[in-house]
Amino acid sequence: MKNIREALCLFLLCTALAPAQPPGPPQGGRSYERIQQWKKIRLIELLQMNEDQSVRFFARMNEHDAERRAMMREKSEMLDRVERLVRNRAEPSEFEKAIPDILTAEDQIRAEQRKFYLSLSDILTPEQRAKFLLFERQFERELREAMREAQKRRSPREGE
Repeated sequence: MKNIREALCLFLLCTALAPAQPPGPPQGGRSYERIQQWKKIRLIELLQMNEDQSVRFFARMNEHDAERRAMMREKSEMLDRVERLVRNRAEPSEFEKAIPDILTAEDQIRAEQRKFYLSLSDILTPEQRAKFLLFERQFERELREAMREAQKRRSPREGE
């Protein structure tokens, strides 16, 4: 576990210290791609997938991720509208119209996640699916911790 954390910290640090890149994807896009590649490598190792499983799993996961990102963008746009309503001190009736749409969007995101997970039964064994669920939580935790560590190293030290 410690080796994984150290490797992830090193990986993120290298990403953060990389020289400026030519115009391309939005800011942070390259870091996102690197994190996704790291995540894929970790999943292959953890789930001990063979080549066929890996190809099928990541094809399905990529489709799911694209769908989820689209849903998240839509929800974000709804939240932006609510933010404008708050800023403009809109009438309560305006909020009453907007809030159910956001809750519906959240339900749709959860339903998509469930659909994706259930769709894995033809690719992964029950044990692999269980490990995948645990991996998601652990990977996010490790990523947050690595980001905190990188931030600590970048911030000026007190007393120097």
